[in-house]
Amino acid sequence: MAALLVLAGCSSVMPGDSGGTGTVNFYMSDQPGAIEEFEHLNVTVDEVTFVAADGNQTTYDANGTYDLTELKGENASLVSEYEVESGNYTKVFLSVNETTGTLKDGESTTVKLPSEKLQLTTNFTVGEDEEVDFVYDVMVTKAGGSGKYVLRPVVSESGTDVEINEVDARTEGAAQAGQQGNASMAERQGSLDFYVSDEQNAIDDFEHLNVTVTEVGFQRGGDSGNWSEHDVDNRTVDLTELKGDNATLLQTFDVSEGNYTAVVVEIEDVNGTLKEGGDPDVKLPSNRIKLNTDFSVEANESTEFVYDITVVERGNSGAYNIKPVASQSGTDVPIKRVDSAEDAESDDEAPENDTETTSPDLNATFVGNVSAGENATVSVTQNGTAVENATVTYNGTEYTTDADGAVTFAVSENATEVVVTVTYEEREVELEREFESDDSSQEDGQANDNGQYALTEA
Repeated sequence: MAALLVLAGCSSVMPGDSGGTGTVNFYMSDQPGAIEEFEHLNVTVDEVTFVAADGNQTTYDANGTYDLTELKGENASLVSEYEVESGNYTKVFLSVNETTGTLKDGESTTVKLPSEKLQLTTNFTVGEDEEVDFVYDVMVTKAGGSGKYVLRPVVSESGTDVEINEVDARTEGAAQAGQQGNASMAERQGSLDFYVSDEQNAIDDFEHLNVTVTEVGFQRGGDSGNWSEHDVDNRTVDLTELKGDNATLLQTFDVSEGNYTAVVVEIEDVNGTLKEGGDPDVKLPSNRIKLNTDFSVEANESTEFVYDITVVERGNSGAYNIKPVASQSGTDVPIKRVDSAEDAESDDEAPENDTETTSPDLNATFVGNVSAGENATVSVTQNGTAVENATVTYNGTEYTTDADGAVTFAVSENATEVVVTVTYEEREVELEREFESDDSSQEDGQANDNGQYALTEA
C-alpha cells in the first residue's frame, strides 16, 4: 500500500520556522509478500499523520478504501493531496479502519494490524513551494502456517525516490451496492435539496470567489465505507453572493432514508479576484472538503441541507484557505435562496419565445444504471413524495407507477438512448438517457441547472 507524498521543497527547515507550506500527493502501493493469495484485499484508510523532526504531529482525513491486489509492484493509487508545513519529517502514521480479504479459493480471511496505526519511520523534507513524491508501501504477510495474515509497512519500498505507476485502486463496492438497493427499494428514498452558503470571515476581501463543485458524497450511519456519491455536473458558484443566510440550490439528490454523519464535497477548481485587484492564492486542504454533521433523511419526504463554506486568510500572507463550517451547516439553518451567477447567466441565455415552464413539485429520475437489453427503473416524486399512478411512456408503451412511485420496463437490445415521457395531473416531464452499448455513464438529459426536469403543461 503505497502513498505518494508530493511535498514542496528540499530546504532543511523545521516546520513552523518559515511559515511556508508544501503540497502532499499521498498514494498507496503494495509490496508482493502474500498478496498473490488474494482475489481482493480491501483496506480502508481514514487518517494520515505526518510527524515532524521536532515531534509535532499533523493529522489529515483520508476516507478511502483501496484494493491492494491492484497495487502490486510500482502501482500506486492517489489517496489525496495535503498541504503541510515545510520542514523535515521523520515518521508517517497510517490509520486503517478496516481490512476485508477474499482469497482466490473464495474463502474470507482475517488480516490483522500490528497496532491500530501503521508506523513508517523514514526521513524526508518538504520545501516551501516545491513538490516531492513520497510512497508509503504496505505488505501483507502470512503468519507461518496458521492461515492468518498481517499487514505491515515496508521501509525499503517507501520514500521519496521510488518508482510510481499511478493507477486508481479505490473500490466502488459500497456506492454500487447503494445504487442497487435504491433500484429495488424506491420507497426507502427521500429527496435532499443541497444548498451552498458562505460564512463571512475573509469573503469581503473578494470581488468574486468562484468554486466549481463536481461531486457530493454522503456517509450513512457512520459505517466505514458506507458512502453514496452523486455527480453535480461541474456547478460553479460565487461565494461572494452567498454571505449570511444566502444560499443557492446546488442540486436535488435522491438518497436512501436513514441517519447521516458526514458530507464530502469534491471541488475541481477555485479562482478568486480581490477587490483591490489581483488573483490571490486560494487553496484547499485536498480536492475534497469533509463536514462531520448528523442529520436524517425520511423516506418520501423532502429535506433541505445547507453546506456552508468559508474562506480564511492564512495569517498576513495574502493567501487563503477554503474550509467547511459545521456551525452554519445542516438541516436546521435559515435559508434565503438566491441564484448563483451561473444560474443567472443561463436564464439570460434562454430564448424569449421558450414556452416551457418549470416546477419543482414533480421530479422524475432514472434509478441505477440504464443499459441496452436490460431493465430500467424510473422513480417519480412530487414535493419529495412518491407519485402513484403516474403514466410513464417508453417506445409507445404506457406503464403506471406503483405505490412507491416506481416503474420498471425492458430497454430494447439495440437502443442507443432511452427517452420516456411522464405525465401526472396535467403535468408532463421528458426524461432522456443516452449511452453507447453498455456504457451507462451519460447523464440524464433535459435537466435544468437545479437538477430538476423541465415540465410543460399537458
